[in-house]
Amino acid sequence: MIAVEVRAHGGPEALCQVQRPIPQPGPGEVLVRNRWIGVNWVDLQHAAGSPYPIDLPLVPGTEAAGEVVSVGPGVSDKMIDTPIVHFGHLCGVYAEFTAVPTRYVVPLPHTELERAAAALAINGTTAYVLVHDAIRLRAGQLIVVQAAAGGTGGAVVQLARAAGAEVVAVASNRAKADAASALGAHHVLAIAEQPDVFAAFMDATGGRRADVVFDGNGQDTFDLSLDVLATHGTLVLYGQSSGPVAPVDPAVLSGLQRHPRRLGSLAIRWADVGGDFLGAHSARDAAMQQVLQAITAAQLTPRVAAEFPLSHAADAHRALASRGIPGKVLLRATE
Repeated sequence: MIAVEVRAHGGPEALCQVQRPIPQPGPGEVLVRNRWIGVNWVDLQHAAGSPYPIDLPLVPGTEAAGEVVSVGPGVSDKMIDTPIVHFGHLCGVYAEFTAVPTRYVVPLPHTELERAAAALAINGTTAYVLVHDAIRLRAGQLIVVQAAAGGTGGAVVQLARAAGAEVVAVASNRAKADAASALGAHHVLAIAEQPDVFAAFMDATGGRRADVVFDGNGQDTFDLSLDVLATHGTLVLYGQSSGPVAPVDPAVLSGLQRHPRRLGSLAIRWADVGGDFLGAHSARDAAMQQVLQAITAAQLTPRVAAEFPLSHAADAHRALASRGIPGKVLLRATE
């Protein structure tokens, strides 16, 4: 079978197409013929070996959808031919076939949902957890979504809008801001166009500050995320795609430092969605079912911006690394 392997850490050039034997499912595993593979920022981090090391060689990837073709000991053969999505693991996803422990597998009602499920397994379930579990949004709250045109950011915009929140979408440029607006954001800010993003935010909201900010960027947007919060507001961090945040003195949340823009009694919450919220199979299944329902109800759109054949995985990584893609990047594992 065709697989894509990382043998030495690096950028997109580190991805090598190889031929590997089709894996055999072990106890508690199913063998999946992947149809669609989602490409995520964490895949680039795994390939680079930063911000944390990953053992090599590695077949990267954390989500895909396809059909079960065989099962290992302890798994019912009724699973064979079932369309499924699998996510949240490092079991060799950039490949035509993957042997997956069943705890990472969620059945789909029909094959027509495979592409959408591959596009929203990580981003959609992350957004669902952020909006419903990490912090429970209430109708009428004002929220800010950083990187609002990205895979997870765009899903948060849609689910927050469906929950009745007023959404301010922040994106790096006008094209991405327009993409966030098309998803239902009430206000959009393009950072490249604003010499003072805070002032633009206050103007857009009529001086109202945010109850909640969702930020997966980390370093580059951390200060702005705190600045726009209302008193008692919460910053929910769920990633660090721009780099880790520097150590924080809790006094920056107090309002006692006479910061020219920042209010007090603020809160920061880190949401390790994959580990702490979706670590159990029951939680992963429940979140994915909610995502599928939101797709069916037209509350959540897959937003696939680019597709590449598996053999062009390096090009997919380049496209994502460019930050010029307002949506999801997918790999086609079969032609």
